[in-house]
Amino acid sequence: MTSRSFDDRRSCGFVAVAMGLAGSLIFVSTSGCIDSGGQQRNSSDTATVQPSEKLKTAWTDQASDPSVSIVRWVSVPELPRELAIMDSVFWEPDDTVSLRKKIIADSSIKDASVLEVGTGSGLISLCCLQAGAARVVATDLNPTAVENVRYNAMAMEFADQLDSRLVPRRAPGAWTVIEPDVRFDFIISNPPWEDSKPTAVEQFALYDPSFELLKSLVTGARQRLKPNGRMWLAYGCITAIRKIQDIAKAERLTCVLLDDRKLEELPEVFLPGMLIEISVPE
Repeated sequence: MTSRSFDDRRSCGFVAVAMGLAGSLIFVSTSGCIDSGGQQRNSSDTATVQPSEKLKTAWTDQASDPSVSIVRWVSVPELPRELAIMDSVFWEPDDTVSLRKKIIADSSIKDASVLEVGTGSGLISLCCLQAGAARVVATDLNPTAVENVRYNAMAMEFADQLDSRLVPRRAPGAWTVIEPDVRFDFIISNPPWEDSKPTAVEQFALYDPSFELLKSLVTGARQRLKPNGRMWLAYGCITAIRKIQDIAKAERLTCVLLDDRKLEELPEVFLPGMLIEISVPE
């Protein structure tokens, strides 16, 4: 059985980021890495990563905690430059292969308003902005993830179009930090897949106790989507996908699995994740 785990993530060696005495960012790479395409890179390729003066200043001025650690640099084909992945932020690009392809291929993303629930590094939010989305709201329970998406958005010059928000752990629903009357053209999430209780903040990316976040997402689709809006969810867990189908049916929503694979032929937890589209029938 395939399972998502922090221990199994692709590792690029340790890259530390700290505040120097003068308040500037310092990046030091200590080893080679394997990129998201499985290719070995020499340590000399990333021996010194020098952010621009503009990024240094912006990060120093805006970060809630500019001393957080960047533990790896990763690349995906949909983005023009590497992403920084910070300590405790989940990274598994195979979760969202079909989702990222859909975002880039679907022309209706252009000029759209997007909500991403559980942004992590900001990979999906940045793919939406790269595809022409007008505005993205990105939320997460992990404070470091909120810093991470802000950093990557600044690095890719999307900071003005991205609004990152921290979800309080005492109220971890999909809509806690979203105003009651706000609707979106797209609601997108690669949420935790498995029904288990997190014991640390980073495990909120893996476990959704009693599938409460899943239920929150699907039951909120009708109220939170604009007319003709769509919800895209990436899941690689049979039990969770069946739960989504059942809730969507009860809520009178259209639910389509955008995948050629058959659920009955897959293990309980599998990669890549499966793309699910939910919409409100006219």
